[in-house]
Amino acid sequence: MSRLRSHLSPRIILALFVIILGGSWIAFASVSRTELGTPDQQAAVRTSRDVSGLPLQSSCTVVPEKELFVTATSVVDDCLRTTWGPCVSTGTPPPPATQGAWTFGARMQSVAGTTDPATLSTFTLNWLHHWQVDQTINGDLVPARTRIKSLVIDPWLAASGGTTLDMKKAPFRLLAIVARLDLRQNAGYSGGTTAGEARFVYNLLDGNGNTTQFNVIFEYGLDAADCAAVQNWADLWHGLGSHTFGPDYNAALQAVTDRFATIGASPGKPNGSALNQLRTNEIQLVLPSPPWELREFKLPVNVVTTGAPVQLAEVTVAQTPARSLQNTAAISTYANANATAILQNSNVVPLIWSGSPFRGGAAPNNLDLKWDGPLPSCTSITDPKVREAFSLNTCSGCHGTPETKTTFKQVEPRAAGSPSALSTFLTGTGPFTDMCGVQVNFNDIDRRRVDLCQLLNKTCTEINSEPVVTFVH
Repeated sequence: MSRLRSHLSPRIILALFVIILGGSWIAFASVSRTELGTPDQQAAVRTSRDVSGLPLQSSCTVVPEKELFVTATSVVDDCLRTTWGPCVSTGTPPPPATQGAWTFGARMQSVAGTTDPATLSTFTLNWLHHWQVDQTINGDLVPARTRIKSLVIDPWLAASGGTTLDMKKAPFRLLAIVARLDLRQNAGYSGGTTAGEARFVYNLLDGNGNTTQFNVIFEYGLDAADCAAVQNWADLWHGLGSHTFGPDYNAALQAVTDRFATIGASPGKPNGSALNQLRTNEIQLVLPSPPWELREFKLPVNVVTTGAPVQLAEVTVAQTPARSLQNTAAISTYANANATAILQNSNVVPLIWSGSPFRGGAAPNNLDLKWDGPLPSCTSITDPKVREAFSLNTCSGCHGTPETKTTFKQVEPRAAGSPSALSTFLTGTGPFTDMCGVQVNFNDIDRRRVDLCQLLNKTCTEINSEPVVTFVH
């Protein structure tokens, strides 16, 4: 595919609106979308979630539902790959690695780096036990949610027939397989070159096989030594668009997922696993009482073990301050001091700010968080666009109605035979105005589509000069 070049003068409609909010005057420019966009609009595909000026790229052949966000039931209900069988024979025996390749159990194998049943059971139980006790993470108290035992551990053990968790009995249903090539970083990033991430999203099922309000997402890094490797990953995902949904597509998709979601996929990382982090988003463990809560787990580096795999450790939630800091000066001073980086989406919320713990140990979510400094609202953070960008990129902001019109989950639980519903943040919110008068418009799957369209046509010089971004959602 040849690189796209613009020879058009994009039409920009300058319609200025003056809005009075709490004594502040904010001007908006309504910008029309054009085929290729201006240079600034092209760059903003990487650095902004707002799609108001997103290039149309209507001639691009990227197929998002096959290449970027896969929820088709022919994939997520593929008996061969999403269960351990038995399955109706198609007449051609599948390769040995096919059966169960996309199950939750296979994901735990890929993270622990083993298929040994006893080791996997211990590894998984150690992860689940994090909810059974109070924890203090970076000074932030994360209260126990002890019903993890009665709702998850005990039913799973019972189904397994004893004291060892059988990974083939894991009570989780696949919702989506997602490519996040938009999270790629070039060699100028402190973490080195990466082609982004790929993700498996699951929903916990109760003892009767019903959906619950408990999602788990495995977020794997797409290792890339250099720009050519980034381009190769882009070509692999884009190649899926040429396949028809069905056995041919599923085999092609597994050929891609096996590159990052199998044992030993990333030899240089703990357990040889390509996992960057595992996240959870649930209210099931405290129903009917709020709040929802998002947690994050990683395989710690530089941990020496004897025989056993490195265990998942609960860590701070990315880009999200401790809940107790809402409406305090810590939020406004941080936002004002880092305004440029926040607007460029290159800031990293630190563990410590002004000598005190800042990043949260978990992200409680009541759909009420519009991150801001001291009251009255919209007065302590100098630029309302900085407040919006900062809040949007937190876990609770991205998964909240005030900032993205999202009701807790980006991917909804689903019944067998039906695809998951996706949030309007992913599929299109339409223009709306936040609490401080900033107008935004989200359609993140389309933004990712345009980003992949651009990536497929970029040279290595262009890829290596892309700005650093720190999106996590």
